[in-house]
Amino acid sequence: MKNKEISSLTNPELKFLISLRKNKIRRLEKKSLAEGYRENIQLINSDYDIDTLYICSELFVGENNFELIEKFKNKNVRIVELTKKVFSALSYRDKPDGLISLFFTKDLNIENFELSGPVLVADAIEKPGNLGTMIRTARAFNFLNIISTDGVTDIYNPNVIRASIGHIFNINLFSEKSEKIATILKNLNYEIISLDPYSKKSIKSYKTNINYALVIGSEQYGISDVWKENATEMLKIDSEIQVDSLNASGAAAIGMWELYKNHD
Repeated sequence: MKNKEISSLTNPELKFLISLRKNKIRRLEKKSLAEGYRENIQLINSDYDIDTLYICSELFVGENNFELIEKFKNKNVRIVELTKKVFSALSYRDKPDGLISLFFTKDLNIENFELSGPVLVADAIEKPGNLGTMIRTARAFNFLNIISTDGVTDIYNPNVIRASIGHIFNINLFSEKSEKIATILKNLNYEIISLDPYSKKSIKSYKTNINYALVIGSEQYGISDVWKENATEMLKIDSEIQVDSLNASGAAAIGMWELYKNHD
């Protein structure tokens, strides 16, 4: 059967897809978009349910795209072809590569989940790119649990997915209020390590032998009072000169590396 094709900018399906740029619509529909070859490799190899793959062969780079499309077909995912004009209207990128998928988001509630292993707490992170980069780095250092607190940034924002290069699809994601998460972590005997540039104690060579959570605050406000009050340790990142603050994703990368390399 020939794939459906969309060639008009007034097509109702295209209008719906564009509407998913809004956080409110994504949450209402429980759907979002993943754009790009690498992102869709991660998606198709995950346990996420996929609605549709949208393709524009005119924008493809290399032959691997056709192998990827076969993977989607093998999972009985609907395939829709878009003209270059329509795909460009939908794309988030300056140089799209012809692949966008519509997938079903997951419930981000932590209730009834058996939490174990390192946790990264992204405390009120505002920029989607920072959150996505933190998720990507977390995957590299085996932090497979990511908790975004207080709902500042939608985890399923397409720009988060892009910055994570699709690694968002192979980790455990949660979004909850800080107070609730702090209580859960303490009840599970987690060590809560909050990064604070004003702390006197360094994270360098810091070692923990139990389950731990690393808390990274926003660039503008730092960690919130909840995480200061509930921290087992308040640690700083050493630097050669006094810097007001590191980029949130940079601080997260350094913090995760220090804990990862020293953890038994």
